[in-house]
Amino acid sequence: MQGPWAVLALYVATAAAINGLDAIDGKPTPSPPPTYNLTRALLLAEASYCTATEDQPLLPAELRKTIIVTKVVDNHATRAVIGWDASDRSLFVSFRGTENDRNWWQDAKFVKIRPYADYKDVAVERGFWRWYNFLKEDVAHQLTKAKAKFDPTTLFTPVRFYGHSAGGAVAVLAAFDQLRGSVYNGTQLKGSYTFGCPRVGSASFAKAFTSLLGDAENWRVTHRDDVVPHLPQEDLGYLHTPHEAYQKDEVKPDLIYCADSASHEDDACSNSCYPLGCTSVVDHLSYLGLVQGIGGCIEL
Repeated sequence: MQGPWAVLALYVATAAAINGLDAIDGKPTPSPPPTYNLTRALLLAEASYCTATEDQPLLPAELRKTIIVTKVVDNHATRAVIGWDASDRSLFVSFRGTENDRNWWQDAKFVKIRPYADYKDVAVERGFWRWYNFLKEDVAHQLTKAKAKFDPTTLFTPVRFYGHSAGGAVAVLAAFDQLRGSVYNGTQLKGSYTFGCPRVGSASFAKAFTSLLGDAENWRVTHRDDVVPHLPQEDLGYLHTPHEAYQKDEVKPDLIYCADSASHEDDACSNSCYPLGCTSVVDHLSYLGLVQGIGGCIEL
């Protein structure tokens, strides 16, 4: 194949790869499994509910040998736990959801704003943006301190962001800032991992976020009829970032790796309960067989 047809074929194949689509039939293809252990990611997300001070971190046994909490940042009822993961020499930030996770969404008024000068068409939900900005400056400062202590000679230290519920939305916004290069200097994003995360921004946000990912991972885990991943509604112009891992069964918490992309949510995964069945608070507070939120701290 030569000439303009070769250029067109290359363009189509490249566009399909970027958007996670099959270049033959135009249908999204399932994502390959994550390289990072999602159970470990879940435990780190839960740590933000349970650890109130760096002096007395409350961590599950699976994390105690390798996780060092360097700082807990609290501001306007928001919290971020910052630290060092000795298992693979990386930094981490775990963002907490609300303390009363049962009903924050009932009173939410979802409003889009466009806060990025370098991405003027990108819109994000105002409440999540404000939540993140209560923490951003302190988190950036504490990551710099942790890097200086544990990994001072590396040019770019790996960092991962975790969060459950609204904390997941904050984790995604933090990851976007890191990818844009505007915050968290001296770090390289390895992954963003969320559980029961609401939609963070517009379709243009999902596209911009995905275009910057490179080799970094972005996984959002959903559970059966969990209500929160369906807020704010897609009809209001919001779209999830890929990739989705769907827990369909409570008894067998095996994950389905969904066929979503930067422009498409997989209607066979979490969206399969929409519009009438996506109402479960119980499913929101349980992921991979583990209780999430304040209730999960009792078991530690």
